Amino acid sequence: MADHKKKSSSKPGQQAKRAQEQRYQQAEAASRVLMECLTQLEDAGQLAASERASQYANTTRAYFRRLRNGKVLSPADFTAAADVCQSARRALQALDPELAFADLASAEALRAALAAGDAAIAAFQEIKRGGKTA
Repeated sequence: MADHKKKSSSKPGQQAKRAQEQRYQQAEAASRVLMECLTQLEDAGQLAASERASQYANTTRAYFRRLRNGKVLSPADFTAAADVCQSARRALQALDPELAFADLASAEALRAALAAGDAAIAAFQEIKRGGKTA
């Protein structure tokens, strides 16, 4: 008689796929929130004060357009999302090298967006160092 115990462990690749999907979702969310922050700063005329910040914001938009419908669905999208986060960080650093944003009403939101972006960048770099695909 066969033993019909349920396996408590998942299929070998299932856990890795879940981790990948989670990374993709986090990178997508970070990219979106950083783009929203940069758009708000631009609409308020605050990026215009720094030519470098404005240039990095333009670069960030170019990277964001690489995402299909703003979604992170593949390793290429994940790379583009990491590029969005890195470029947005550079734009914000050009605006305020200390990243304190003391003069801005949205300082807390900007710091939270940067933290999300930094997490996406760290995940990308970890994968890159490990020689694995995203």
